[in-house]
Amino acid sequence: MSTALDARIVRTREALRAAMVALASERPLDTITVRAIAARAGVGYATFFRHYVDKEALLADVADMLTRSFLDQVRPLLLAADRRGAARSLCAFVEANLPIHKALIAGGAGETVRADMLRQTLETMVRRRPDKARGTLDELLLFQLASGILNLLAWWLRNLDRVDADTMAEIIDRTVLTPVGALRRQPPEGLAEGET
Repeated sequence: MSTALDARIVRTREALRAAMVALASERPLDTITVRAIAARAGVGYATFFRHYVDKEALLADVADMLTRSFLDQVRPLLLAADRRGAARSLCAFVEANLPIHKALIAGGAGETVRADMLRQTLETMVRRRPDKARGTLDELLLFQLASGILNLLAWWLRNLDRVDADTMAEIIDRTVLTPVGALRRQPPEGLAEGET
């Protein structure tokens, strides 16, 4: 019985996430109600609250799902030190999921959603890292990586007509990935050996 209940929970959460993504492609986040999400997912209004405290909790789950999916896709490129390929993969992933990324990163409910997306992305990246953070520099570089990329994506999503995906990938590589990689390889002298 527990397995059937677990499967139902998984299906309901998947339906709620899919409904949120679909609705975000149709209208601004701040106009999407829990009632609309539940109706689109084919579940009762009260059922929504058995799974999520509020719409923001669902958005955090969607952001986590997107981040995990992307990290799974890009991990082989990063392990092969193909930063440009990783940046291209990121831009292609964003384009493939354009409406929800526009809503989460470049619009919708504004800065609060972006701040939550940054927090959620950092948490997901920390959980998914094969090696644990090795001190202050690692923590700082992870923050720079996530926040720099999210800021560049936010700009890009507002200017898709001006910059194509390949150009944006090059910008992300040259302004974020390459500098962060260089600092990881050669940390500033002011950090103690145990801090790197």
